Amino acid sequence: MTRPEQTPQQKREHADPDEGSRPLPWFLTMFLGAMAMWGAFYIYATPSGEESSYGDQRTVAALRPPVKAAGTAAAVDGKQLYVGKCAACHQATGLGVPGVFPPLAASEWVVGDEKVLTNILLHGVIGEMEVRGTTYRGAMPAWNAMADDELAAVMSYIRNEWGNAAPRIVADTVKAQREATKSRTEPYKGGQEVKSGG
Repeated sequence: MTRPEQTPQQKREHADPDEGSRPLPWFLTMFLGAMAMWGAFYIYATPSGEESSYGDQRTVAALRPPVKAAGTAAAVDGKQLYVGKCAACHQATGLGVPGVFPPLAASEWVVGDEKVLTNILLHGVIGEMEVRGTTYRGAMPAWNAMADDELAAVMSYIRNEWGNAAPRIVADTVKAQREATKSRTEPYKGGQEVKSGG
């Protein structure tokens, strides 16, 4: 049986390509192997947790919590508390947000009577409050769930930051004001009520 002659169209067609394999060049294979061996050696030979010249330069001792002396409490970081609880509104600069959140820098409420400032943090304020000649209408939440030493630390921080210079507040002052105003169950209604201590 004879094979039929191809038509002109069939003659124009190319044969389907065969799928072959093309191995990686030997020098690339050697290079990748050398890199893997160097990486393994580097991990094995690099000290971990001992030498502070590696990583973020902290030593193991620096990562351990401070050891408290018997009968003493670790100092509370007022700046850290401020960043975590206050900076969202009053900003890291202490300048607040104009027309929305009052500034703490050069604020008469911050550097003034420590009992007034303590009452603001213990019970909060809702309503009009004049700060540095500008009236703010908003709400300051109460932070009475914080411990006395925490409130004292954050108030001491804001009273001595951004150019403020006022005496530090101690935990005993907060404790005394907490006891003196324990009957209050709602925020102060504006700055006037805060000043009157009602």
